[in-house]
Amino acid sequence: MASKILRRIAASTMTLLMCGSMIVGNVPSSIGQTGHIRAAAGSINDMPDKYQSAADWIWQNRVVRENSLGSQTRRWNSLFDQIIDGKGTLNYVVRWHSERAITYEQRQKLEVVLDDCLNAWTDWLVGYENWPYQHVDVNIVGWAVADRSLLLDLHSDEVVYTDVQNYTIQPGESKNIPTVMASAPSSLSRFDHFSDKNYQYPGGLDKRFDMYIWATQGFPDIGGCGGDWGQRLSDKYYLGLADGTTTPHVQIHELGHGFGFTDFYGGEGEADGYPPGGFPVSGKGSIMMAGSSSIITDFDGWFMRYTWSKIKDESGRFDLKNAQPSTVSAEFADKISAIDIKPNGYSTITFDNNGTYRFRANGYYDSENENLAFYEVGDKVNIGFKFNSADGEIKEIEYIDLITSPVYPVITNIGYSERYHQIRFTWKTVDGASNYGVAVYLAGKWRIQTQSIAASVNSYTTPKNLTAGMTYKVAIAAKVKGEWTVSESIKHAVTVTVK
Repeated sequence: MASKILRRIAASTMTLLMCGSMIVGNVPSSIGQTGHIRAAAGSINDMPDKYQSAADWIWQNRVVRENSLGSQTRRWNSLFDQIIDGKGTLNYVVRWHSERAITYEQRQKLEVVLDDCLNAWTDWLVGYENWPYQHVDVNIVGWAVADRSLLLDLHSDEVVYTDVQNYTIQPGESKNIPTVMASAPSSLSRFDHFSDKNYQYPGGLDKRFDMYIWATQGFPDIGGCGGDWGQRLSDKYYLGLADGTTTPHVQIHELGHGFGFTDFYGGEGEADGYPPGGFPVSGKGSIMMAGSSSIITDFDGWFMRYTWSKIKDESGRFDLKNAQPSTVSAEFADKISAIDIKPNGYSTITFDNNGTYRFRANGYYDSENENLAFYEVGDKVNIGFKFNSADGEIKEIEYIDLITSPVYPVITNIGYSERYHQIRFTWKTVDGASNYGVAVYLAGKWRIQTQSIAASVNSYTTPKNLTAGMTYKVAIAAKVKGEWTVSESIKHAVTVTVK
C-alpha cells in the first residue's frame, strides 16, 4: 500500500510529497513554541515591503512552476481546500505502523498537539482577507493498527481499523520498518475522493478522514515526509510529541507542504533553492528550509497570507459562503450526571436531561467560572452555550451559573407533650454548621430564644407550661461560616398552636 500511495502521488501533477531530514540546531525545548500569532484584520497590502521580492520569487519559481497548490490542474486538495471543505475541521486517521504500544493518555495528548501544530500556520490567517475561521479543529477520527492490543486502555468511542496489507521496504529505508501495516477504508478517505465534488462519505462529512498521520517504526527520528495525503514521521517522534519531550517543528514543517510550501534544498536562486538575497528575516530563515529555523518566521507567516490572497478567488475552488460549521445554541438548567476531565485532550460532560457534549478543559473560556472543568457531578447549573451539531463540541460558553440549594435547617418533626405543655422541634442538620438558634415571632417581631445549640444537636424543647390556645411562629437557623441562615430560615418557619 505504501508503494502504491507513493507512486500515485509521484505520478500526479501536484508534487506535494516532500521527504528528507530536518536537522535543526538549538531548537527550543518547549512543545509550546510553535510560533503562534493572531493576524490583525488586514490584506496583502499590509505585507512589509521587504518581503515582496522574496514572496514573488518563491511564488513564481517554486509554487507555480512546481504546481504545488494544484492551481494549474485543478488538483484542489491542499490543506486550504481540506480545511474549508471540512468547514473548519481537519480529520486524521493515525496509521500506527509500529510494534510499540501507545497509551490512551498519549493518544489524547497527540490530538491536542496536532491541533496546535496546524493552528501555528492558520493563526496567521485569522481576520485576514475573508479567511473564515478563528480556529481550525483537528480531530483524530480513527487508528489504523495491525495489532489493536498496542492501543492501551482502548475506549469504546475510539475507532480502530485493522485491515492490513504487506508493506514493501523501499530502497534506503530501514529494515526495522514492520512489513505489515493497516489502513482505513478508502470510502472514508478524502484523498481518494476529493476530485468528486458530489461524493458522499458513509455516515456523513464528519466521518471522513482528510489525512494520515503515518507513525513509522524505523523511520529517522528527526526527518519525514509531508503532502496533501498527510505526514509521515517516526513513531518515536509522535510519542515524543504526545509526551512533551519532542519539539513540534518537524511536524509543522511537513504540514507546510500540505499548504503547498516547498523545501529549499538548493542554493540561492536555484531551481530548487531559495530566493535571491536569501530570506528577508535577519538570522531566522524559514521553517521550510531545513536547519534555518525551528519556528514559523514572520516571513513564513506572511507568505501563508500571500498564498491565501493568491488562491482564494480561484473560480470554483472555495465555497466560502458555506464554509462555517453548523453551530447550534443551547440553553437549559440541568444537573451534571457525569464529567470526564482530560487536561490534554477533549473532555466530556453529561447532563441528566440534555445529553453529552465534549469540550477542552483549558481554552475557549474567558474565566474559570466559565470553565466546565471546575464543576462536579451533582452540580446543577443554568448554562447557555454554542456547540457544533456534528460532533457535540462546545465552542463558546455564553454563561454558566451554579444553582445552589437554599441552606437552612429543615424541620422534620414537631412533637407536643400534653402533660408538660411543651413543644419539641427536630431538624435536619446542615453541613458546616457551627451551632443552631431558635427564633419566635411575637408582637410583630422576631425574637431570639437561643443561639447556642451545639452543632451536634438537632432538636430543641421549649420551656414547660406554654399557654393553651397560643399560636407561635418558629424558625430554626444555623450558623454556617460565621453567617446565620436567618432569611431562609424565616421563609421556612412553622406555625404551631398550644392545645
